[in-house]
Amino acid sequence: MPPLPQASPEDSPSEDALPPHDLATLARLVEAARRGDKHWRNAPLPKLSARALTLLESFLAQPQQVGLNNISTLAQDHGVNASTLTRLCKTLHFEGFKTFQALFREDLADSSFYSSRAQRLIGDAKQSTSSSAMAPEQLLCQAEHDNVAACLEALDNATLEAACSQLISARRVHVVGLRASFAAAHYLAYYLDYLRDGVQLIASTAGVDVERVLDLDERDCVVAIAFRPESRSTLAYARAAADQGTPILGLTNHPRGEVPGLSDYTLVAPASGPFFFNPMSSLFLLVEMLLSRLAARLGPDAIKRIRRREALIARLGVE
Repeated sequence: MPPLPQASPEDSPSEDALPPHDLATLARLVEAARRGDKHWRNAPLPKLSARALTLLESFLAQPQQVGLNNISTLAQDHGVNASTLTRLCKTLHFEGFKTFQALFREDLADSSFYSSRAQRLIGDAKQSTSSSAMAPEQLLCQAEHDNVAACLEALDNATLEAACSQLISARRVHVVGLRASFAAAHYLAYYLDYLRDGVQLIASTAGVDVERVLDLDERDCVVAIAFRPESRSTLAYARAAADQGTPILGLTNHPRGEVPGLSDYTLVAPASGPFFFNPMSSLFLLVEMLLSRLAARLGPDAIKRIRRREALIARLGVE
């Protein structure tokens, strides 16, 4: 289970109100209850028995079971009465089992996230052709332009500066972003390695790199890149790092996702539009801004390191 960020005065009631709005939030609530916390951010934590917590942990481990079964079947599978599940849902401030189940069904819907968007894109393309409206390519271009503009508008300079300070001061930096986010993770790790030592790109090849999380502590930093739907492997790595006290820098298009909940600093890359995968222009812009700010902060040391790398590449004849 992911750790729950502690309550802070700036948490807004609208964001923290029960019931939980997604599985990531529910998981953090369960973790808080397991720790014995008395409050769920700005509100009293619902009283959950040990049996209730065990049930919720089992549900979170098997979201498909909860999303696809009716309340009677689910209750029977877990050796409880259907009324017990209803009371549990009410305790969490859901109207009933159906609204509780909706969280799990939404999680399952993410598995068809790309195909649904592709179907919508194809429909839009046919419509634009028949109506002589803006061409699909123009729609994509306009959407990316809007994403970049929204990224710049929402960018907080203090957060960017703090993120750069963390990347400079950290003993080691692990960059993790799997599946659709891997390209951005590789891009960031490769050029960050030009600027400082101790950079490690985390990949799942042969199941080796993921174990490097065991080496981390509060002196290090993890950059977690996860777009919706968030990769479970990336989330698992970020959770493990956070459990060890490692600061997390999150790059995401989903401000209410789990990565921001785990992160000390979050940079948001808007990714809306008709493209059926996640548009990446704003994400790569954020990466470039991070690298540029770092190079400026490091000054002559950055230039010296880049020249050393260029000399090595030239000597080895690497193209």
